Amino acid sequence: MLEKLEKLWSDVRWVILGDQARLNETSKQPSANRRRIMIFSLSASTLIWFLLSLSEYQYLSVEYPTCASKADIITPSCVIGLDADSALTHRLPETIQATLYGPGISLIIQRFRARYSRNPITINYETGTLDTQLLLRIPERVTIESIVPERINFQKEKRMERKVPIESRVTQISRPPYFFIGDLQLEPDSILISGPESMIRLIKSWPTELDTLVGVNDTVYHQVDLSDSLRGLVSLSQKRTTLTGISPQYTEGQKQQVKVEIIGIPNAQSIVQLEPESVTITYQVPLSKFSEALQEKRIRALVSYSQIFADTTGRIQPTVEFPSDLMLRQVTISPNRLRYFINIGSQ
Repeated sequence: MLEKLEKLWSDVRWVILGDQARLNETSKQPSANRRRIMIFSLSASTLIWFLLSLSEYQYLSVEYPTCASKADIITPSCVIGLDADSALTHRLPETIQATLYGPGISLIIQRFRARYSRNPITINYETGTLDTQLLLRIPERVTIESIVPERINFQKEKRMERKVPIESRVTQISRPPYFFIGDLQLEPDSILISGPESMIRLIKSWPTELDTLVGVNDTVYHQVDLSDSLRGLVSLSQKRTTLTGISPQYTEGQKQQVKVEIIGIPNAQSIVQLEPESVTITYQVPLSKFSEALQEKRIRALVSYSQIFADTTGRIQPTVEFPSDLMLRQVTISPNRLRYFINIGSQ
């Protein structure tokens, strides 16, 4: 590093003094004293250049955080003059963006103040409209070229509290051999919300964030955050809720030689002939209900006469009917399409 500095110093001297810069040079390495002088000169030059640059006027974009950026609800500590029984009907800006023009040193101070200050900008609620540039307290030697937003409009209403149910926006995904049954249980299933009266009266439920719950055990627990779409206007008594999903382990079951029933017309079996007359029904059933499903006679294969009457292809697809308490999943029929013949003389 020192060799590079020495070469740089030598080149600078040669540009200024020409050949005279080489007159007193010897083949020996420069002394320690000469090196110190060279380093001091370069450091002093850099410092002088830096100080001169700081005195020059420049432009700088600065983003000032307000107290609304760290608050879930606007309180009197953020908006001075707002009483505890009132609530704002419009959000306050979380940041104020300004383009400043002034001496470099002043702009550095403003950047440091905006980024590292522990006390975000508080707001005085005195009139219905406030010019945001009054909140920044910019020194006179710095001018504000542009600012967003330019004004803050204040409107307040009476604060209201109300208890509403939580609406789940969590998608259930079954992963065989586990299948979800029933609806998700939420704990808590309702929350207390607080905010401006006109807004609170319109809220019928409060949604969770979009999320996914995968069934990998008999019982699945999952915490999900509540939506913060009205953050700064409406406060919540809870930030999240716990979901409980029941997903018992399933296994495959099968009923063979199930005779297909024709419904929708008396004496259907003498009027319509199906080919084949019987099918095999395959399904997924909870382990605890496997034996019950095998013995259950209410698992039926059905074809409606209206379905036959409207068909133009000569083949129809039967459906399966079964008790809901069996909680069957992935029910299939084989074969899935049947031929039929109508006995005209029997009609």
